Amino acid sequence: MRLSLRAGITALALTGGTLVGAAAPAEAAVTTLYVRQASSTCSDSGAGTSQQPFCTIGAAAAVVAAGQTVDIGAGRYAERVTVATSGAPGEPITFQAQLFAGVHMSGPTAGFVIDGQHDLRIRNIETYGTRDVPVLDIRDSSAITVEGGNLTVDDATTVPPVRLAGVTNSRLRNITVNGRMAGGGVSLDAATSGVTVDHLELSQPGSGPITGAVGIDVAGPANTIVNNFVIGFTGAAIAIESGAVDTVVANNLVQFGSTYGIHNRGATGTAITNNSVTAYCRGGIRVDGASSGVSVQNNVLQLNFNYGQSQCAGVPTDGFEIGVFDGAVGRTTVDYNNANHGDSEAKSPRIYAWNGTRMSMAAFRTASGQAAHDKETMGQTRDNTDSANSAAPGYRATDMAGRARIDDPAMPNVGTGPVAYADRGAVENIRVPVVWSDTTLNVATRTVTVDASATQPGIAPIASYEFRLGDGSVVTQTSPVITHTYAQTGRYSIVIKVTDTDGRSGQMDTSISMLPVIGSFGLLSLYNHKYVATNTEYPTLEPSQAGVTAAGHFDLVDAGQADVALFARSLGRYVTTGLTDTDPLGITQVAIGERERFALIRNADGSISLRSKYNGRYVSLQPAFTPFLIASRTAIGTWEKFHQVRLTDAARTLKAHANGNFVSAESAGTKPLIASRPAANTWERFDIVDLGNGQIALFARANNRFVSAESAGTQPLLAGRVAVGGWERFTMVQNSDGSVSLKAVVNDRYVAAEGAGTKPLLAGRTAIGTWERFTLG
Repeated sequence: MRLSLRAGITALALTGGTLVGAAAPAEAAVTTLYVRQASSTCSDSGAGTSQQPFCTIGAAAAVVAAGQTVDIGAGRYAERVTVATSGAPGEPITFQAQLFAGVHMSGPTAGFVIDGQHDLRIRNIETYGTRDVPVLDIRDSSAITVEGGNLTVDDATTVPPVRLAGVTNSRLRNITVNGRMAGGGVSLDAATSGVTVDHLELSQPGSGPITGAVGIDVAGPANTIVNNFVIGFTGAAIAIESGAVDTVVANNLVQFGSTYGIHNRGATGTAITNNSVTAYCRGGIRVDGASSGVSVQNNVLQLNFNYGQSQCAGVPTDGFEIGVFDGAVGRTTVDYNNANHGDSEAKSPRIYAWNGTRMSMAAFRTASGQAAHDKETMGQTRDNTDSANSAAPGYRATDMAGRARIDDPAMPNVGTGPVAYADRGAVENIRVPVVWSDTTLNVATRTVTVDASATQPGIAPIASYEFRLGDGSVVTQTSPVITHTYAQTGRYSIVIKVTDTDGRSGQMDTSISMLPVIGSFGLLSLYNHKYVATNTEYPTLEPSQAGVTAAGHFDLVDAGQADVALFARSLGRYVTTGLTDTDPLGITQVAIGERERFALIRNADGSISLRSKYNGRYVSLQPAFTPFLIASRTAIGTWEKFHQVRLTDAARTLKAHANGNFVSAESAGTKPLIASRPAANTWERFDIVDLGNGQIALFARANNRFVSAESAGTQPLLAGRVAVGGWERFTMVQNSDGSVSLKAVVNDRYVAAEGAGTKPLLAGRTAIGTWERFTLG
């Protein structure tokens, strides 16, 4: 640590040989210099303290010394900073900012120049708009670390944003580089060695006319390119030039470029290991030139061919997954890779290339003597797991994300080397729980049941299920099923988190609508006089039941904004409009969206129709095409009409007080209604249809016809009508003794069991007496 001494010397007084004065203690060195462009007290001629910071980064760079940190605050610094001072081993000079704190170096020359220095660190610098000069221009330097930060260059720039020349023993880490980058992304020249490029993200967007740009271009020996994510580039994502001896290219994820993913251009001793390469137009991995001693192992490659993608415009259709050319033939090791060219039989024979000829995997094995353990399969995750060669040159003990290799007990260990369960590709396939749940509701009781029994555990067994139920309730348990009742109606978000015994977890979010119930009923189709019921096989709705069965129980829910939703009790879900007007209604959702919303229209005959909010069409039965209900019609006709029967009003009986007998639709409804039966069977059962405005109709189970006060009430009641008109309308009066009376709307007269029940029912009485009273059963 640097120390500064006080100016001046303390006087010594000697009395009898005794020391009576001593030197004052040394002051501690300044360790941090501050740069605060926005500060009203900033000054480039100041001391760089927090009270009087520098205004520019360059001013701090001019005076910084070994062991000091330049702390850069928010601002837009239009600077190109040259660092002319070195740090010392163990006492580096550091330039740092806080990520996302508004610290930007901007302008066409923004960036850092380091020339001939050592022991420097640059952290979390963000730049914008640099053009035709590197953002990081590092030359003839060593022990340089650049980590964190976002470098965005002008689209027209012609040089790499990061350029290293004659750099040794250094590291680039966790940097994001964006822009067209016509000159490439990161360049390591032939004099650069011992550099690690780690966890960089480089993206060259679009396809465009740019050619030859390389994401990471390595020309010097003994460099390490690991854990990087590279998208695009028209020359290659990663190129290893002929002088780049003993380069390691491992755990990189590269995607969507117009030429090659990884291109070894004559270098010797390159280890190309555990990379994932996808969708490069001419090839995934290419080894050519005078290359020798190259190892291509544990890589996962797929769809590296010109399939007509936008980035492949003008590129020849000669792509391959792995290709060995020129002097590299016979001097390259290829094994333990997973290569897939798509599922086209026409392309599979051209998945590999050997000495200029594209061929199948089998032919490649024969020609090269290589790839004995390579696989060609679409089952990427399955076939990558526990199947790599951990003795391959360049193999890393951790994957791209820094996770250790782990054994999946569900997969056989078919790899080799000291870790037989290592995976192929850049990412170790560590299975976590995959949460699957079946959520059902009971809106009448505001109850939800969540069943996570179908959840697939990860590598370890499931230890617990956590249910966050959206109303503040959190339940953690070892069983996968929970039932919960909400105190209030509303919309709730349920989160299911499943944790394995190894601590890894997965989760699933489900939204539910627990909204107010307006009524509960069955739906009677006016077309075929059958009740609508759920078909669980599809699931769909179809009018197929003679009565209101459990499969035909529906709740009408207030969905707000004058809309309703239809809830199928048998499945615990809402009815949903199909995606097209030829798709049946489904019963799949536990939350209400636009497809679950309907307008309820009351028709003049007392029936109802439902118009979908999603497509504006009416729910209809079209028997010529399908037995299922579909929201498909633009107007209301018979097929679009339904009657509501409250669940409590289905299959009711009427017992006459006149004689204690049940009212019957005699002879299967061919004869007038009469109170003649001591017991109730089918002929004695009626569904009470709600017509609205306090009016009802009686639907006879004997023959599926509506009861009519014939001849405007002058003739006995008869179950003979297929639709409701004026004669089929009644009101039901609740009497004080618990009985009911029926009044025909057509003549405003009460229905009586005439002749003390010995004669048919007739709507002819103006007052309620014994003959006009019935017990509703």
